[in-house]
Amino acid sequence: MKLNPFHVISSVLAGVLVLTLAALVIGRMMFAEPGVPEIRSVRSALEADRILFVFAHPDDEILVTELIARAVDEGIEVTTLTATRGEAGTQYPPVVDQQYLGVVREAELRRHGFALGVARQIVLGLPDGGVPETPDAQLAGMVRAVIDEVQPDLIVGFHPASGISMHPDHRAMGRAAELAAGEIPLLYVLGPRPGFRRFGGEAQHQVADLQPDPDFAIDADPRLKLRAWNIHQSQTRYIQGTAGLPAWLLYSLWRQEYYAWAAQPGTR
Repeated sequence: MKLNPFHVISSVLAGVLVLTLAALVIGRMMFAEPGVPEIRSVRSALEADRILFVFAHPDDEILVTELIARAVDEGIEVTTLTATRGEAGTQYPPVVDQQYLGVVREAELRRHGFALGVARQIVLGLPDGGVPETPDAQLAGMVRAVIDEVQPDLIVGFHPASGISMHPDHRAMGRAAELAAGEIPLLYVLGPRPGFRRFGGEAQHQVADLQPDPDFAIDADPRLKLRAWNIHQSQTRYIQGTAGLPAWLLYSLWRQEYYAWAAQPGTR
């Protein structure tokens, strides 16, 4: 019996496709937090008309692209507050003399915010890598001044103990947001603990141990994440350079953004 080469090729391709899909499903399961409810409507779930995001560096907002995009689509006013201009960061790849990196990274931040539809972007200009040098109470005062102006119904920021990467700037801004929030509901941005434990380094293992359980997840479109890194030209290869994975693969596996409610004032 003579084999039809086209049938053989078709069978091989079908087998490869099945194996690829199986690997993708397994990979996503290895990153996912099991049993976490997923929300679809930001307005219905979070009951907010104005959201303030408090971060440390340009590109931190990539962590929450799905939440921002859905909020904007639902008519919610989004403001971002970024502590630094990212001038001390490593370039992935080099695109400018280091002395001008802060100018470039702030421009990347603003361009990405514009693409997402962010209503207002505020950059404090604190020293990159030196945010903790400003006392917590003073940092909280800076955040509080923005809160008083923006009047958000919800604040989104870093978990103070883990900062999603143990970065001191992240943790300092997490503390500042927590101190400044007062009676305003506060959401922590979290990482996927299973993925961090399996594939992360020492810092990611610490994050996984310190993070609270997520209260909900949002299914994230990886195209938003990839567009973001392409806009942040000085950091485009950051994922490859630090995680050893191409960004498209990482976000094919890390498909959900996770969030946890902070404790109410008086119980934090």
